[in-house]
Amino acid sequence: MRIKKQTPLKKFLHKLWLFLISNVGAFIIGFSALFFGIYQFYIDRPIIRYDTISRNFISSQNENNFQVRVKNKEYNDLYQTNIILQNNGQQPLAGSDVSKIGHDPIRVIIPKNADMVHYIIDNTITSQSVTANLIPYKDSLIINFDFLNPQDQIGISILHQNPNQNFVVKGSALGVKEIKHTLTDKQILYIYTR
Repeated sequence: MRIKKQTPLKKFLHKLWLFLISNVGAFIIGFSALFFGIYQFYIDRPIIRYDTISRNFISSQNENNFQVRVKNKEYNDLYQTNIILQNNGQQPLAGSDVSKIGHDPIRVIIPKNADMVHYIIDNTITSQSVTANLIPYKDSLIINFDFLNPQDQIGISILHQNPNQNFVVKGSALGVKEIKHTLTDKQILYIYTR
């Protein structure tokens, strides 16, 4: 009877197999899978944040040498709020992955006392690679877009009659449970000095 000699490759593969099915090998495989799952779920996903900036556009308390007309109506007091929605994560977010109307779409909640006059996608602050539009629905503006790549943003400008800084962005999508408000430097300083 002849005994076959094992080649170095077969010896290596046999020892590797024995190591992988040992307790240490199983621990390393399990830990690697756990680390990969945590990375995929928590780190490597779209992280959507928004920021709001409000300012007085025209005030009746000032002596204005100009008029502001929106849709053929003149306004003496008007405020502008810019909302910037940005993907701070590592993965792009497809518009098709966003919850549909009637469920939990990504939207700007318009405060009841804001008296909104006009709204647009502001192309001066929207990333050039993003195609987006706004759909009015009940007390909100639904943000519809094709893709929101990492570090891309959508800018929305809203003109309203009452000074209101309580514009909120809500919604969900695949991998996005909530949309968080970005803290400004002023808010961070307030929290730090409190």
